[in-house]
Amino acid sequence: MNKDFALKIRLSNILWSLGYYTRLEVKLAEYGSTRGIPLELTDLDVLGIRISPDFVFDYIVADCTSNKDVIKSPIQRAFWLKGVMDLFGSSRGYLAVDTRNSIPESQRRVSAKLGVTILNEENLCNLEKRTLDSDTGKLKLGQAGSWLYHERNLATLRKELDPLLRFRKHDYWINEHYQNIVTILTALPKYNNLMEENNRFHKALVIDLMSLLSLSLLHMGRFVFQTNPENAKQELRAYVYGGYRELKMREGIVQNIRKLVESSQQQRSLFDSDIKLDPEYLPRLFDLVFRWINKPADAAQILRYLQVVLFEKTLHNQGNPQGMETIEKGFSDITKKFVKDLAFLIIGIKGLSETMAVDVL
Repeated sequence: MNKDFALKIRLSNILWSLGYYTRLEVKLAEYGSTRGIPLELTDLDVLGIRISPDFVFDYIVADCTSNKDVIKSPIQRAFWLKGVMDLFGSSRGYLAVDTRNSIPESQRRVSAKLGVTILNEENLCNLEKRTLDSDTGKLKLGQAGSWLYHERNLATLRKELDPLLRFRKHDYWINEHYQNIVTILTALPKYNNLMEENNRFHKALVIDLMSLLSLSLLHMGRFVFQTNPENAKQELRAYVYGGYRELKMREGIVQNIRKLVESSQQQRSLFDSDIKLDPEYLPRLFDLVFRWINKPADAAQILRYLQVVLFEKTLHNQGNPQGMETIEKGFSDITKKFVKDLAFLIIGIKGLSETMAVDVL
């Protein structure tokens, strides 16, 4: 295990102890102009996401390095990290450098103005003493081996699942959240026949995609919460189509298609007489998110609950008593019910097997 990864786990554990949901090695990419596939630009070592009960999102990012050039003068890397922070809408960042050498105060001051805290080994140890929850290290998600076990085994899954793996690594972070909602809900059922019910890594992939879907749905909830929660249906519908203007444009297209179909007997025989814009699952999805909006403190814990389930139940088969106790006592029944309802929503769309989400049912 390289030194950088050890730093990533330490920063991830600090953020988890502070109430964040964490992801490691988030790939930053953009679609290529010719082939239309994601082209990786750089990656983000640690991403922390914390959601307050009023649906305010707090993103924090961390970069970890043992590169000697960066250690010698970390301020240049701090400027790079500031750009990544702006991309994610984050006002805080950590730059952890694998050295016991002191950091020039002039660089620390400029870095602080950027919102970046530079951490050498002494700083990191002291930050752990001040913030680290002793229980975090007892969880599987607090251990480097668990993260490596997860990612390395996902990378070995059958080639037919590559589009899902590419989506979770690249496409998700390129797309807008409303696009990700539709993509996940329509993509998962297409791969149902490739999912093996006794394969824990297939289940892990489903749980991880549920986590990403939850993040996008929480963004949807934020939009409604901050816009007009008393007219939730209208706001939810506008969000899922990318905004009010986009919704009106799509409604106009559907209306024109209906007129075209109704104008000809031959056309009516070719098309469904009741052409609709909304997919059948949309009312259930709206009902789900509306309930999240009305219980925001419980909804805010969905991501962390799914992360503990992924590491403790799905990947390690309930073998860690401390982790199972966290699942049992660390989250409200309402949070667990929200996750269960989301799983049943996915299962209900063209028949994803219940076995693939059994760990949250």
